[in-house]
Amino acid sequence: MRAPDISELTGLRSSKPSWYAEYRQTAENLDRALGSLEHIAGVLSATGQGADALCRAVVDATAEHLGEPWVVLALSGTALPLARPRMLGRGPSGAGVAHMALLPEVVRRPVAAALAADAVEPWQTADGAVVVPLVVDGEPVGALVACGGPRRTATAADLAILRIVANQSAVALLSEHLLARSEGLRRQTAELYAQAQERARDLDERHRQLAEAERRLDVAAQREAVDAERHRIARELHDSVAQHVLSAGMTIEWCRPEVAHHAEVYERLGHAKALTREAVERLRGAIHALSSDGHGDGDGLPALLGRLSDVAPVPGLAVAVRVEGRPRELPAEVEHSLFRIASECLFNTARHAQATRSTVRLAYRPAELRLSVADDGRGDPDVLRRALRASTGRDDGYHRGLANIASRCGELGATVRFTRARMGGVRVEVRMPWEAGDA
Repeated sequence: MRAPDISELTGLRSSKPSWYAEYRQTAENLDRALGSLEHIAGVLSATGQGADALCRAVVDATAEHLGEPWVVLALSGTALPLARPRMLGRGPSGAGVAHMALLPEVVRRPVAAALAADAVEPWQTADGAVVVPLVVDGEPVGALVACGGPRRTATAADLAILRIVANQSAVALLSEHLLARSEGLRRQTAELYAQAQERARDLDERHRQLAEAERRLDVAAQREAVDAERHRIARELHDSVAQHVLSAGMTIEWCRPEVAHHAEVYERLGHAKALTREAVERLRGAIHALSSDGHGDGDGLPALLGRLSDVAPVPGLAVAVRVEGRPRELPAEVEHSLFRIASECLFNTARHAQATRSTVRLAYRPAELRLSVADDGRGDPDVLRRALRASTGRDDGYHRGLANIASRCGELGATVRFTRARMGGVRVEVRMPWEAGDA
């Protein structure tokens, strides 16, 4: 768009302009002012395009306004370190220059002097270079330098206009610097947040490990206390009860020949001798179980049940052990109780049902642990159920084994059932929920 002529704005026309020299100078100044305003408008229109586009518009507007072949806009070395561009120049051909080293000496010298100066007002050097500082918060951060052309004195209006466009570029560069710093702070904050999250996860993991270590220490302490008590009981059984039973058996054996002529007494003493021998075997099994660590060979309940034939042998009974599912760790007292239930079932199987084969099955299910003992004997589940009900409240020693099984199940929070086994005999099944076993 063509800039309006002063005569069009004022409506004044003269056929003898040479008679009005002052009028002609004023008209020229006004024409330059209008052109400068057009340059300013062009610069302001580039504000929304970013600092680089705005700085280019400032350099181009300055070159066109002053008619200088070289125009350089540059920031000093330490000012606004994150702002871009750091330097932007335009040569005689209009080509851009982005590095100080590419400037000719006649241009590089005034630019370096302008960047080193501490002034905040525009000025013109003795060589005719026009210097306009870039000012932010009252401090110079760079300079706009125009030079290289025929020496011409810049008017106050020129300097005022150049100050406007220079400050516009300074504001854009400041915004670029602040935006870059804000982005850097955002990235740094994100990194710190990610590190904090990682440390929080690490602390959670360490806390979990510490809690697990404390739990294991508690379990170890409990097992140590239980083992100590079991060893004490085993010693007591060995040193007192077992010895007394053995003494009773020896006394019976000594008395039997003396009453050989009394058939009924002789027979009853023989039965008593068999009972003492059986009691001694049971005591030995109990002492062996109490003296062990309660964990078999270190693999928990499956390994302990695998040693049933050694720990609590039952003459004439073949025992097979089956394990289903993935074994889980249980407290020592729970494993010991389940082991004693299994051994009691095997003893009853051999003594009362005349069984020759028995299968002990341990099944690890998602919600519960199942322990079952099945045999091929002559037992009846209904008889066992009635006997268990009859043993409640009685203290005469009858059906004490069934009462012990039910009592142990109650302590574990488990249930016990008597059903017909596929082998033909009785199947005793104990079901213990994991919540009860883990308590």
